[in-house]
Amino acid sequence: MIVPLGAFGIGMIAAGVLAVLLYRRRNPALHLTPGVGARLGAVSGVLGFGMFAILTALEMLVLRSGGQIRQALLQTIEQSASRSNDPQVQQMFDYFKTPAGLALMMGLGLAMMLVLFVILSAAGGAVTAVLLRKRDRN
Repeated sequence: MIVPLGAFGIGMIAAGVLAVLLYRRRNPALHLTPGVGARLGAVSGVLGFGMFAILTALEMLVLRSGGQIRQALLQTIEQSASRSNDPQVQQMFDYFKTPAGLALMMGLGLAMMLVLFVILSAAGGAVTAVLLRKRDRN
């Protein structure tokens, strides 16, 4: 994720690819199915998300960037709220401005990142298993 294109999911896909390649290197006689490759990739995605979450938390703690993130979220909420005139939508945006609402948004953001890590890593693992299978047949 540190690499410049890591934000586009390339690092997550690479985690699944590397998991399958390293597993295959350790067990060369084993023929991996796409399902096993996807599971290996998914596990690497969960581990990658764990490291990402820990490093992000440490960065926020050490650099004290929590205030900047909070300001960016509040600014985004303000911009989104200004586009709508519906009172229920305004009430929802007012809730998101509270500390509990910001915590909910951060939690949902982390949950979405976990899903993204798992899906992209699993996809990378499954595709790699398919490619290795084709190579073995030739």
